[in-house]
Amino acid sequence: MSYEAAFSIAAILLSVEIVVNYIKSSRVSNAQSFYFIVLVVDNAVTALSSLVKWAIVTFMDETPLSLINICSHIYFVTHFLVVFLMFFYLFSTIKSLRELSLFLRGIIVVPAIAILLVILSNPFTQIIFHHSADGAYHRDKGVLLVYFGFVYYMGLILFALLYFRKSFSSRRRNIILIILAMGILSTMVQLFYVELVVECCAEAVCALILLLFIENPSERLDPELDVLSSAAFTDRMKYNLVSRKRFDMVELILPELSEYEKSAGQNATNALLKAVAYYLSTLADNINIYCIDKGAFAMEIISPHSGEVSSMIKKIQERFERTWGGDEIRQRIRLLHMVLPAEMKDVTLMQGVMKAFASSPQEISLMKTSDFDLNAIIRNKEINGALTRAMERNVFEMRYTPIYSQILERVVAAEVSLRFFDEKLGYVYDDELFRFAQKSGHVMQLGELIFEHTCSFIREYGLDKQGLSFLAMRLHPSMCLQYRVLERLKEIIDKYELDPKMICLMLSEYTVSTASKDFKESVAELEKTGVRICLEDYGSGFTSITSIFEMPFSVLKINHSVMNAALENEKARVTMDSTLTMARELNMMTMVEGIDDEQHFNMIDNMACDLAIGNYFYEQLLEEEFLQVIHLKASKGGEDNR
Repeated sequence: MSYEAAFSIAAILLSVEIVVNYIKSSRVSNAQSFYFIVLVVDNAVTALSSLVKWAIVTFMDETPLSLINICSHIYFVTHFLVVFLMFFYLFSTIKSLRELSLFLRGIIVVPAIAILLVILSNPFTQIIFHHSADGAYHRDKGVLLVYFGFVYYMGLILFALLYFRKSFSSRRRNIILIILAMGILSTMVQLFYVELVVECCAEAVCALILLLFIENPSERLDPELDVLSSAAFTDRMKYNLVSRKRFDMVELILPELSEYEKSAGQNATNALLKAVAYYLSTLADNINIYCIDKGAFAMEIISPHSGEVSSMIKKIQERFERTWGGDEIRQRIRLLHMVLPAEMKDVTLMQGVMKAFASSPQEISLMKTSDFDLNAIIRNKEINGALTRAMERNVFEMRYTPIYSQILERVVAAEVSLRFFDEKLGYVYDDELFRFAQKSGHVMQLGELIFEHTCSFIREYGLDKQGLSFLAMRLHPSMCLQYRVLERLKEIIDKYELDPKMICLMLSEYTVSTASKDFKESVAELEKTGVRICLEDYGSGFTSITSIFEMPFSVLKINHSVMNAALENEKARVTMDSTLTMARELNMMTMVEGIDDEQHFNMIDNMACDLAIGNYFYEQLLEEEFLQVIHLKASKGGEDNR
């Protein structure tokens, strides 16, 4: 048996095995799975055409040239389509062709159409191959065009892999690189050794690798509950929304599952989840069930008829009014119903709604898309993307809000904040920035960025020698959850050899109310080194007066809402005055925010107020503007102090 027959038979057997196992195991279809199956079948046809041609030439006394030509044509068409389909398969995991501009679609599709037309014209031009009278195969110069197509689409795969690298896991990137290397190597071998015909077999092996490591159907199933997994859910939703398929999505959450697990145990919890999953799967034939998180299921109802989903939701609610099995505890549920793609056409937006639903008040048992602010969710998505870009390019900009001393009648400190500019969103500021940094995992990086820049700024311009008392940095709630955040700040202070009193950490009432015992103890240790601790937003309602005594605060900052109330209400004014007096008697510096006009300023003039901040004095300033305010030029060491 020749190499051609051996490699062809191997490719066919591998392809059949892949298709059979995939069909038996896979329970959800999407664009990616469609391209995968077509790719495998196409490669099997290529191998089959090669095997048939070999059999004709080997076993038939008279060689029918027309039949051999047909086999060769089928071989070239399907063989070229393999690499084209491979590109579509890999690209479909991150983008749909519909999402691309007309120009980019042309770059992808037009070369394939042109090459296929050249191949189909071969009977008239013999530009790619021809057969001699004895059936011998001969390549012509046009075959280089086919090889160019292979190189072109392999290059596109590599480009997509690099450009969208963050959309691929490290394992998936490595698998794709291995497949590319195998494809290029087999192409080079067959280019120089025509008789080996190794490409079909190599491509079948590549498909097997894809099946085992990327397209593995078992990864789409939850092994414990025998329903589809969260990975399958994401893939399916992308496919449905891009292809504009009509379906309803109902999410079911068991909000008290963790408490149930504590009391009933792990085995009882698993039994409950299995029972719920089985019950949901029996509701209808046109339904796919996904386990998207522990105690959270998603139901995909395909092309439901009028009233079907409402009836299904009612059945679910009635079922959960009863207990499950021998358990005497009823399980409360929360439901989310979305009509897709009519209500939204983007999978990221849909996931944003699902996250908002999971964090919404638990007393709401049934919610719909109209219950959510889609513009806010879109904003969340845009800021997450903008933040990632800003982190990659490091385009952050520090801002300083001067703090005015009532006694010294000059600026003695400043609050430090952060912002960045995005071409689409404009400026994104501190509070919004850190809220999304927590979700994206960048919160510690941003925290260190502010710590590092603030300490460097103090050292570079000798601010500790220019009459400034401190620079204050806000410690956001999400930062308090980060490991070693306070230890890292101490390391940065030591690195720049600063007096710790030049640093002030601001903790809001909300931050204090949510801080752990360990964090409070770490703050106390840091305060002993000299770092100032400020309780800000006092009066916003998250803590009581006892919070002043819980931690070693050296500065008390009154919330602007208290200031506004004091202007309109005498009792509020007396309360504010008394609070400032009490704080001063406790040896705390006092600060009031929200001094925006002369009326505000006049009111605090006779109070025990040490420091004030607001637009009446200064708005947020850039570095050079702040240096000018404190009479420093932008030169190192403060040598140009006026």
